[in-house]
Amino acid sequence: MKITLLSIAILLLLSLSTIAQRGVNFISGGNLRTVFDLAKVQNKAVFLEAYAPTCHVCIAFKPTFENQQVGDIYNKNYISYKLDMTSPEAAGFLQKQNIWIPSTPTLLFFDKDVKLMHIAIMGENTNSPEALISSAMIALNPQKRATGYKAIYQSGNRTANFLIDYGYMARILKDTVMNITVLKTYAKSIPTTQYTSNVNFAVLQKAIMDDENPLFVYMINHLAEFNAKFDRNLVKQTAENIIMYSLYSSRGSKFSSAKIAQIKANLAKLGVTQKAIGVRVFREEATALFREGKSAEAIKILESIIDAKTDKASYAYLSNFVKSRTSDKAALAKASVWAAKGR
Repeated sequence: MKITLLSIAILLLLSLSTIAQRGVNFISGGNLRTVFDLAKVQNKAVFLEAYAPTCHVCIAFKPTFENQQVGDIYNKNYISYKLDMTSPEAAGFLQKQNIWIPSTPTLLFFDKDVKLMHIAIMGENTNSPEALISSAMIALNPQKRATGYKAIYQSGNRTANFLIDYGYMARILKDTVMNITVLKTYAKSIPTTQYTSNVNFAVLQKAIMDDENPLFVYMINHLAEFNAKFDRNLVKQTAENIIMYSLYSSRGSKFSSAKIAQIKANLAKLGVTQKAIGVRVFREEATALFREGKSAEAIKILESIIDAKTDKASYAYLSNFVKSRTSDKAALAKASVWAAKGR
């Protein structure tokens, strides 16, 4: 970014306009470009509070950000900006940075060159000056911040809390491979007697994305234990989410028909109806069957989701789906019939 003398002057005026505020000086004018330009001018890092205007937890953090000790730390080291998660600016920036925000408020720390340093997910139990100061200081420490987790893991750190943090962070940064690897390591490092603990149920809810993780495998096979300890609907939702993360991931398109059958059985354990299961898995199941040379079975799967409500667009989709996955003559003949209904 080219910074002219005029833009520097404007940026400095924007910065000075916040000095009278108590606590963290959030830039109130300009946009993200303004913020990072100013960070370069002042040789500071950037702090973004990812928030939502209607988020009650975010609103509750306002007095904490106004704490003078918090302000002293943030104002010394960061240019601060409130990133409205409902805005196109936030959506575009986070997509470019490949960051998923699971909840608000979330604290994002970048260097002046827009390179991520650290992410901290906040909640009601972390609404304190100490928690905000701790996050800001961790972000400044290359040995502790989130972007250093991979090196820490490779150095041999296998402590339980670190593995949970890294697994969760890998999910936020959309690094599915590391999320799966790290959380499998974590699950194998603890005894199964701890699998139903509050901590591990939180790990299942927030971090695990793989239905082959030992924690999930235990959960789906011991639902009664989890239902006795936690809200039954929350248990169902947590298990369903993990199953669907796996099915709809890039690796899901490579699942065998046997694996898809296991997924269907697990959904059934959760009380999902057979009709609903069929609608959820038909693409992946038919893809697996076509790949395995079982075209007749694949066509049966596709026929099972057709009913009186199937419209022309759906018939056209099914026809194109078959044509893109097999050269089997019988299957292609069926695709032609569906194509005609789709016209």
